[in-house]
Amino acid sequence: MTFLVVGQQRGPRNARTDPATGLRWYTWRGVEYPSVTTARRLAGIPHRLAEWQIGQVAARAMERAAEYSSRLATSDPDELTKVRQELRQAAVDKREARAALGTAVHQAIESQMGLSVVGSDIAPRLRQFLDWRATSGVEILGQELQVWSPTIGYAGSVDLLGRFPDGSVWVVDYKTGDGLYSDQLLQLLAYLMADFVGVDDVVDDAMTELLREATGVALLHLEDDGWEFRSLEATPAAWRAWRGLLAFARWQADHLEIDSVTLGTKKGAA
Repeated sequence: MTFLVVGQQRGPRNARTDPATGLRWYTWRGVEYPSVTTARRLAGIPHRLAEWQIGQVAARAMERAAEYSSRLATSDPDELTKVRQELRQAAVDKREARAALGTAVHQAIESQMGLSVVGSDIAPRLRQFLDWRATSGVEILGQELQVWSPTIGYAGSVDLLGRFPDGSVWVVDYKTGDGLYSDQLLQLLAYLMADFVGVDDVVDDAMTELLREATGVALLHLEDDGWEFRSLEATPAAWRAWRGLLAFARWQADHLEIDSVTLGTKKGAA
């Protein structure tokens, strides 16, 4: 029996992830485009996430205060470096573990795996997805669809494109973390408004037509003990916000250092 376990991660086709930054770029006919999530990251860490990360570092420091005090008292530079690294890692430890679980749950859903062939960490979330699918009566039109917008410059992968019993087509994104956030609407709008669906430099005309039928966007929040399907309001204001965020993110990617925008310098001292 084969079990899918956390840690078996794979990236999408036609994409690369920069090992130094963790940013993902999709390639369409020789041109690279930032992923939707990369654009969000380049535009800056959301305020609530930044506050949460600060809290994680503070909690780690308080939990290990006596240990760190003893280690730093030695004045060993190597020990100082290790403590600093451990505190920095505290900001991302839980988030990385949740991301790994989320990836595994996505893979189990996409592969249509049964509950009997996934690990105990994945099975509860998969069970909730299967219950939502049965309850909602959704017809799955496509999963993990690569969507592209050369027009304004981005790409991404749609978790699910589905038709509901009333005939409406929706773009749905799975979330397995602790909370849902308003800026996730921008991610969904980017998928909804993409130019086309395609893979390996070939446009999928049939799936593109289905994407153009979509009128709704929603988050499907999967937890161990339940699911929540949250439909979101796709407004012109939110679409403007996404385009603004993307414009800043693309500019930021090209201008990470001050030298890239410097015409000249003068220095002085009194």
